[in-house]
Amino acid sequence: MRFVLTDLETQGLDYLPDKDLADWAVDLDMMPAEEIDRRGLLEELVPRLMAVARREGLPFSKYDAQDLDELPEPHRRALARAMGWKEDTRSMVRAGEKIWKVYRKNRPGSQIPLMLPVLLKPLARFAYEMRPA
Repeated sequence: MRFVLTDLETQGLDYLPDKDLADWAVDLDMMPAEEIDRRGLLEELVPRLMAVARREGLPFSKYDAQDLDELPEPHRRALARAMGWKEDTRSMVRAGEKIWKVYRKNRPGSQIPLMLPVLLKPLARFAYEMRPA
């Protein structure tokens, strides 16, 4: 089943430079096309970002707490479960800060920590919709 972004989830993405999107795709082991289809690319990046989340967790910081709080509770819980983390925002931020430090030390040029807030809502929805029944 293919993941599809909603119109609401794509609002504001027009302001992201193509280079940043391309760099993000490369960070997620994907070679973007020469001409970038923003929506299509982002729809492919969400499952790849979820694979990273499951494998190593996500690099959250204290600045992501409000965004996590604003997620629908079932979506936030599904995202936390996908990473094997406690389901409350505070615990997610604490665990994510450890991942953030690893990124700063070992992957300082990674676009994942910088672009994560852009796809947090669709990523959490993906986690919820794709969870095992």
